[in-house]
Amino acid sequence: MDERTWKIGDLAAVTGLTVRALHHFDQIGLLVPTLRTHAGYRLYTDSDVRRLYRILALRQLGMPLAHIADSLDGDLQDFGSAVHAQLAHVERTIETHRHLRTRLTALLQVILRATEPSIDQLIDAMEALVQANDFTSEQLAQAKERHLEPGFPDRFAGWRRQGTEIVAELQAHIDGGTDPADSAVQELARRWAAVIRDMAAGEPAMMSSIYARIERKGPEAATRGVLTTQVWGYLRQAFAVGFGT
Repeated sequence: MDERTWKIGDLAAVTGLTVRALHHFDQIGLLVPTLRTHAGYRLYTDSDVRRLYRILALRQLGMPLAHIADSLDGDLQDFGSAVHAQLAHVERTIETHRHLRTRLTALLQVILRATEPSIDQLIDAMEALVQANDFTSEQLAQAKERHLEPGFPDRFAGWRRQGTEIVAELQAHIDGGTDPADSAVQELARRWAAVIRDMAAGEPAMMSSIYARIERKGPEAATRGVLTTQVWGYLRQAFAVGFGT
């Protein structure tokens, strides 16, 4: 059976990427289409699609494009380790929410019996609720310490102001139809990542938790109105192109 192929526009349409992003991957040698038509048009094969999936998976884990190429062209150890780390994070999240479900189910049963929940039951439910809030207990403790540092309210106001300015500039690019791979949008993506990095005190795990919270709660709720759903989707497209290169 003949192998399936995709033209660049078709592949962009089914993956949600832009044609410009795929051109960029081709230009830097990260994803060079296996075939070309007689007229010179790119044709992507099944193996190219598999490689593209691995590229996007590693980008989601925060790996720079320059490092992704080495990971893909070498053995699978680095890629496997990255996926293992992501899977471990997902499994911890599932277990945390399973724990919360158990506590809330028990609490609801008490309420349905028209009896007053015990203090211990309420405490257990609140503990599970906090643990399900995307952050580990260690991360919550670190955040509490930072909140008590002198000048923290001013730093927080600064992060919020910077985030609001970046979102406004990104919205202008969206309204103007600017491609997420455009250098101006890429610079805004860098600035956004720098704000998040500063908020997380440079801790990759904390940064991951912040982004997980945005995904779970929705950008507007997670950022208290700073980030909109439309701008978040646009930012994710910019991240996929690889602003770190």
